[in-house]
Amino acid sequence: MKLPSFQQAVGFSVGDTLSLFILRALHHQSNYSRALYEQFNLEFPGRSVSYEYVARMANTLENDGFLLSQTEGRKKFFQLTKKGEARLQEYNTIYAYRFSEVSTVIDRFYYFLTKNGLPSQDDIEPLHEDFRPFISKLLSVKDVVRFMALRLSLNRDSFYMAEVQGQLNSLFGWSPSNGYLYNIAREMEETNLLVGFWPDERRTIRKLYKTDNSEPFYEIVAASLTERIIQVRKYLHYILELV
Repeated sequence: MKLPSFQQAVGFSVGDTLSLFILRALHHQSNYSRALYEQFNLEFPGRSVSYEYVARMANTLENDGFLLSQTEGRKKFFQLTKKGEARLQEYNTIYAYRFSEVSTVIDRFYYFLTKNGLPSQDDIEPLHEDFRPFISKLLSVKDVVRFMALRLSLNRDSFYMAEVQGQLNSLFGWSPSNGYLYNIAREMEETNLLVGFWPDERRTIRKLYKTDNSEPFYEIVAASLTERIIQVRKYLHYILELV
């Protein structure tokens, strides 16, 4: 399975990450490109970049008025300008709260799937509506729904999709729409991952239960979701360290 890069998921590119890093690194003291390059790759070994790219980005930031430079010997030292300070604050204002909220949801998934980290110590608050689209970019929502539905099928005689939504909201503070849930339920019935029936003529609640395919596929989707959560969590923590 090919995991999405962070920039594919949320539009925060390697260039954005490096720009933010350089501005933050120069916030308290001046430095030169080679030292910035070594510091970036030391702090973020999973996001290595070339020295040439770091030097080019520093020059770009200088040309845009965010940095000033002066040459000492053979080294070109950069320092932050007032415009650079404002740009750094802009990054912090735009991204810190957004990524913190989304990261909280991802951390809940991470603990639930791996039992690593710490469980939430607070009441589970729902994710802000403005940030909900980011979950669908970071995760396979289909895998999340299939994971929870199959998990319920293996632990109960029967269940219905509203319980899947309730579990997602109570455990993670997020769930997809009703329409999406029921589309996935129909697809799972069509592929024999679940079997459904109407318990009465009113046809208001469709009961679902497991098939012989439920448990093997549950293991597959749980592994896939766990791998994705681990990688996405790394992406978010990179950015949170910067902002």
